[in-house]
Parts: sequence; C-alpha cells; structure tokens
Amino acid sequence: MSTKITKKPDLNDLEEMLGSKERVLFYLTWLKHDRNATKAYQELHPEAKETTCQVNGSKMLSNIPINLITTAYGLGHEKYFDVLRKAMDSTKWNDFTGEREPDYKTIKPYHDKLGKLLGLEQEQSAPNVQVNVLNKLDNLKKEYNLDE
Repeated sequence: MSTKITKKPDLNDLEEMLGSKERVLFYLTWLKHDRNATKAYQELHPEAKETTCQVNGSKMLSNIPINLITTAYGLGHEKYFDVLRKAMDSTKWNDFTGEREPDYKTIKPYHDKLGKLLGLEQEQSAPNVQVNVLNKLDNLKKEYNLDE
C-alpha cells in the first residue's frame, strides 16, 4: 500500500517521484493553469504551435503519476471522503429562529458528487428549461373567446 509522507514534498522529492526536472516543471505549470495540459505546455514551450502543445501536453500528462503526487500531499481517498462527509453535515444559523439548520446550498454539490460516485446520479447533459404554457393557453382563450 501507499505510505504517507509526513512533510510536503519539496522540489527534490518531486523530481525523485517524477523522474526529471522537466516533468516537475510541467506538473507545477499544469497546476498553475487549472490542470490544463495545453496551456502548461505552451508556457514551457512558447515557440510551439497550438496543436503541438495539445499533443505534447497530453503526452507529458500521461507520464505523470497523479495518484503518487496526491498521496505525497496526503490527498488520497481518505481525505476526499472525510471532506465529503463534513460537507454533507454542514449547517448554518437560521436568522429568524436563531437555531442551526442544514445548509442545503452547501450540501447540494457534495450530495450530487456522492451520488455520482455511488452510481446513483448521472451528469446532467443540459440544464432544465422552464416552458411557460399558461401564456399560450391564455392567448388561445382570448382568441376563441373562451373566458371563464
């Protein structure tokens, strides 16, 4: 199994994990650009074309064992589920009663994430759209003189 590191890894530790300074630079730049491999590669190789950056950024990312890095920072499954568990129990003060109550606005995204992990929920492909049919009915009533 994996062993926990008691301190955050420094650059030398990252180089030992990833195998080269180039991979360390790419990894850190990838994090800087919100995990966008193309932008990370572009920053490190500004002379490269967009398509080259897309391909090589993807290749570089495939050579980085992300699970090794997250474990080194103590961000494994235990941490993930601990944060998820705490978020599901979040509460807020009710301004009217002065009591604690569930904070559904905070809980909802974590609830959705847990549902997806458990296979109970799926990604929504498109947002729900409200269709106003009452306006159409009112117009038809007026058109055909069907007032109640």
